[in-house]
Amino acid sequence: MIKMTHSLTVAALSLTAVVAAPFAAASESCVQQAKSIRTAQQTVLELKAERDALVPKVEDAGDSWQNDQALRNFSAEQAQQADRSRTAYEDLKARLRAVEADLQEKAASANARVNAYNTHCVPKD
Repeated sequence: MIKMTHSLTVAALSLTAVVAAPFAAASESCVQQAKSIRTAQQTVLELKAERDALVPKVEDAGDSWQNDQALRNFSAEQAQQADRSRTAYEDLKARLRAVEADLQEKAASANARVNAYNTHCVPKD
């Protein structure tokens, strides 16, 4: 009888270890997910700051190009300046579009990570 109780205790402890292992792994996974979410959020914030800094530069470059374009016909030098202004404006616009696309992609990815975390790691009421 003592042997049987001992066997039941060992079996119960074994079952507890087997059942607890996935929960520990899930908990570890949730911790890793939380860390990756924080990293993704930081990346999104950095890209947002970069985009926000580029917007006024693009607007200023566009204004400069328009001003230079108005003077294009006065001389060859003015025409060259208008061309340089347009190139600078187009380059900044392309950079802004690239940053915006990257921001949108990273934000969507971060939102998907948060959704997955909420689905798997947040207890449901």
